[in-house]
Amino acid sequence: MSPGVVKQQQNLAVSDMLLGVFGDIHGNIEALASVYARLTGLGCEQIVCLGDIVGYGASPGECINFLKDNEIACIKGNHDFFTLDRQEQSDWNMKDYSREAIIWTQKQLTEQQFHWLENLPFSMKIAGVQFVHSSMETLDGEYWPYILDAKTAQFHFYLQECQVAFCGHIHIPLLFTCSENHGIRVEMLKPAVLDLQSDNKYLINPGAVGQPRDLDWRASSVTYDTETGQLTPLRAEYDVAATQKKIIVAGLAEDLADRLSNGT
Repeated sequence: MSPGVVKQQQNLAVSDMLLGVFGDIHGNIEALASVYARLTGLGCEQIVCLGDIVGYGASPGECINFLKDNEIACIKGNHDFFTLDRQEQSDWNMKDYSREAIIWTQKQLTEQQFHWLENLPFSMKIAGVQFVHSSMETLDGEYWPYILDAKTAQFHFYLQECQVAFCGHIHIPLLFTCSENHGIRVEMLKPAVLDLQSDNKYLINPGAVGQPRDLDWRASSVTYDTETGQLTPLRAEYDVAATQKKIIVAGLAEDLADRLSNGT
């Protein structure tokens, strides 16, 4: 199956609401279930996944089914994209343990689950908010930029159509603010109220559900009130030991299990 481009962007026009946003699940069903319970408990009216549902973790099919069963809006990440490529593995530019995890994942999924991944869009808009896995710089899977600083955020902001956007990919919770007077400012994500009356553009990375890399092992997500601009980062504890055991039993790299304990 070739990855292909089935959908470039999906638009869902709805009224003001409380959004729950997360990404980078990476086959970690325990973390996913914990984050979902937290967001629904807070009354989120729409939950959005920023992609990378599979890869690294030992429960890819369960994570896909969880998103489907709970009707969570979702876009495609790079690990999802490469998992769909069951023929051109030699062209993948990634570390060996990532490649091995994707090849293992391919053997676990049903054709129905492959079909669901295939039909995920690369980006979407909900309630005037834009969602993308990596960057607006590319929406066809050709490459996946990492937005880590002001320089790497420039191309994204140039193409960002909405005032507020969310991205994943780097597994670190960050807030980027682009203003005419001050350029691009980058800060660690913390509770904030975005100035929706200004000309600023905002890009929020909620961190990772299944493999955080900011030295905090807890699953990361965020709520965003599209009416007030209130942004609230969240952390959710889960059974890390159970997740690690599954990774080891599956024969995946032990480093993938070890790093879950310290958020690296």
